[in-house]
Amino acid sequence: MCMKIGIVIHNLQLMDSPQKVKDILTLLSRENCINACLCGTMGKVAAIDAGLEDLIKIEQFLKPSACIEALFGSNDLVCLLNHGRELQTGRTFGRIVVSNTNNPEEKPLIQIERPGCLDGELIPWNRAADPHAKKLSGLLNLKISRPPLPVNNIEISNQGKRVVRRISTFPGANIMVEGIVIGKATSSEVVLVTENGFLTSMEGGTIKEQGIEILHKHGERVPVDLARAWVKTAASRKSPDGCKNLMEDKAEAMAKNTSLKKSYLQEKTPEGGVKVVLINHCAERSFELIEGAELAITIGDDTTELAGNILSRFGIPVLGITDGDCDELATAVNYAPGSMILHLKPGMDDDLGGILQQELFSGKYSAIFENLGDLKRKVITLGENSLESISEY
Repeated sequence: MCMKIGIVIHNLQLMDSPQKVKDILTLLSRENCINACLCGTMGKVAAIDAGLEDLIKIEQFLKPSACIEALFGSNDLVCLLNHGRELQTGRTFGRIVVSNTNNPEEKPLIQIERPGCLDGELIPWNRAADPHAKKLSGLLNLKISRPPLPVNNIEISNQGKRVVRRISTFPGANIMVEGIVIGKATSSEVVLVTENGFLTSMEGGTIKEQGIEILHKHGERVPVDLARAWVKTAASRKSPDGCKNLMEDKAEAMAKNTSLKKSYLQEKTPEGGVKVVLINHCAERSFELIEGAELAITIGDDTTELAGNILSRFGIPVLGITDGDCDELATAVNYAPGSMILHLKPGMDDDLGGILQQELFSGKYSAIFENLGDLKRKVITLGENSLESISEY
C-alpha cells in the first residue's frame, strides 16, 4: 500500500522553475500517492502559465498553515515545499508556518527548502518526520538540518493594548499587512507597533500613510490584531532580486484563455445581464471573486496591475481606477483586450472606489448589469471631476 504524501507548495520563486517542481512531484509519486496544493495568488498564476494546474490543486484559498492542517487529515506525511529568497528567510518562514499550525505533531511534517540550490535542505519539524527525512534526503539529494530555534517575533504589553511585531526582510521590500502595503523596509529587520489595534510606528522602514488608511478602513477606523494578522514582505519588480517576468510570451498565455475560462469558471452568467465584480485593494482575492464575471472593476494601482495580470489569463478585462501611487508589486503588467484604465488625480482612487461600491454595488463586491458600455460610462461620469486620462487596451 503506497504512502499518502500531502505537499504544500509556496513561493513564487519556486514556481519560476516549473521543471523543478515537476521533477520533485514525479520522484515522490513513483512509490507514493501525491496530493499537491498551492498557496498564494501569484503562485497560482505561475502554475497556470507553466501548465501545472493538472498536477497541483489551485482552487483552494488557504494560508500555508491551514493547508497543512487540511492535509494532515488525509495523508501519512505532509511536506512544505518552499524557496526562500535566502536560506534564513526560508527557515524563518517555515518556523512561522509551523507555529501557526494547530497541533504540528499530528503527522510527520517536513520542509523542503530551496531544492536545486547548493544550500537546499530538509527540515523535519517533528520527531515523527525523522525517518521520512532520511529517505527524502537520498531521493532529493538534500541535506537534513535541524529546525531553527523558536524566536519570539511578537511582544504584547500593557494588557494587550500595545503589540510589537518583528519581521525579517531585506531593504527595499514592501511590507504588507492583510494584503495592504503599509510601508517599505530600509533594513533587514522591520518592527511594527500597534496601540489599541492601530498601527502607530515602523522601525527599520518608512510608513506609507495611504496604506495605513486603507488598512484601518479610512473613517471607519477598524483596528487590526497585529499578533494574528497576515504579515508578509514582497519585492518590487524594480528590485534586482525580484521575481522574473512570469509571462514572457503574452500571446501564448492569451491563447490559453478560452480553455482556462471554460475549465476554471464554471458559474454561468444570469440571463438578462452580465456579472461584474469589484476588487477593492484585495488583488489576492481575484481567484475567489471572478467566478462567472465578465468584467472586474479594480481600485488602486497595484490592485489593478495584479488583478489585470491574473485576469488576463482568463480573458476577463478590467476597468481600473488608479492615481499613480504604485508599489510595483506585479512582476508583469498585462491586461485582457477590452480593459480600460482611468488615471485620476493623486489620492483620488480610494474616494471613487468608495462611491462605486455604494452607488453601483450597493455595498457589495459583485452585481449584475445590463450593459457593460453603459456601466463604463457611469464610472467615467462619477469620476470625471478627478479624471486626468484614460488608457484602453
